[in-house]
Amino acid sequence: MLKITATGNLTNDVELKLNETTGKPYAILRIASDRRYRTREGVRPTDFISAKVRGRLAERCAAYAVKGCKLAVSGDFETITFEEEPSRQPGFLIKAYDVEFLWPREVAEAANALPAPADADQSAA
Repeated sequence: MLKITATGNLTNDVELKLNETTGKPYAILRIASDRRYRTREGVRPTDFISAKVRGRLAERCAAYAVKGCKLAVSGDFETITFEEEPSRQPGFLIKAYDVEFLWPREVAEAANALPAPADADQSAA
């Protein structure tokens, strides 16, 4: 099993959705992370990483995370393919089991002060 942690800034406000079959909440977090180096042109490349959160963790993210806040997301690494578009290049997604709010300080303190969600559905697809 491959574990991954990504740190970056949230690119948009969190939109809470419901799984059609289970009725449980989930959200897709998209974070942007600059690389440590600059190109010859002086530009820092930016990578965009998507993470899926479920259950109470998704609800917590929807309540506290806003566009621009800094997050650390940890979870399992999953390759995704697009069956409806076979020519499309595969991507990856973090199936998050932990999200740490890093900035702004007020949001981080409020969100991280809550007990960690212990959802049984965190490992379910």
